[in-house]
Amino acid sequence: MNHEQLRAFVSVAQLGSFRAAAQHLNKTQPTLSASVKSLEQHFSITLFNRSSYRPTLTAEGERFLVKAKSLLKQANELELLGHELAQGADPELALTLSPMCYLPPLVSKIEAFSKHYSKLQLNLDSGHLSGILEALLKQQSDLALAPNIGLDGRFDFVEVGKVHMITAAAPHLFEQHEQVLKQSMLRNKPHILLADSGSEARSDNINVIAGGQRWYVNDYHLKKELLLAGLGWARMPEHIVQQELEQGLLVSLKVEQFAYSSQVPIYLIKLRERADKEIVRAFWQQFS
Repeated sequence: MNHEQLRAFVSVAQLGSFRAAAQHLNKTQPTLSASVKSLEQHFSITLFNRSSYRPTLTAEGERFLVKAKSLLKQANELELLGHELAQGADPELALTLSPMCYLPPLVSKIEAFSKHYSKLQLNLDSGHLSGILEALLKQQSDLALAPNIGLDGRFDFVEVGKVHMITAAAPHLFEQHEQVLKQSMLRNKPHILLADSGSEARSDNINVIAGGQRWYVNDYHLKKELLLAGLGWARMPEHIVQQELEQGLLVSLKVEQFAYSSQVPIYLIKLRERADKEIVRAFWQQFS
């Protein structure tokens, strides 16, 4: 058994065909098929059922795949560490944050981590909705701090905090702001939303009122300024508008059949099958 045989087996299992796996690994299909066959012969087991058009994993293949993926990831991590040690470079960490995650406890943890790794080169970026996971999938970022927007089996994630979201507006925007407002009253006022930062940004249909007017901005600071000017309403992290609420410059709204107030879990996220750098593992352990 060798590394190339394991890569061939895992690629076929993940991509669903020998042809696709061969293209992915830049090998000929006969060469790749031979690698998988050699692996099966080495252990005297059958990893794939080849009786149908597409190869499917046998029961033995399913169990073998779990360990094979884990072993390949460990091998890739060891290779990364070897390169890092050879280069003698300062550790580098790319972190993508949702704008709602600028919470003092989370920032304090980042500060403590940076003090422990005094030569750390930290690259911080912000993203929203699909743009956060896209940065991980494109390996533009090592880790992300964000709410659950599309998390699935491709990712590892652990809850690290919560953000209290409220619905806010300037007090003069709705005369009856102390009462539960009907959706129709908000539909005629701009709903200010953060734009999806993904390259294939989809329509923002999360916590919106159907048929309402929508304005899009790129950050919560501009969002808050528009609220203070009385130009619309929005869901906001409470900690970002706490001072304005206390001063009466903004008010919290209650809206019928709308998530006007909610606790949103925040997760530390990474790509499950990407080999982790040593600095990534250290950051993950501190937060989780």
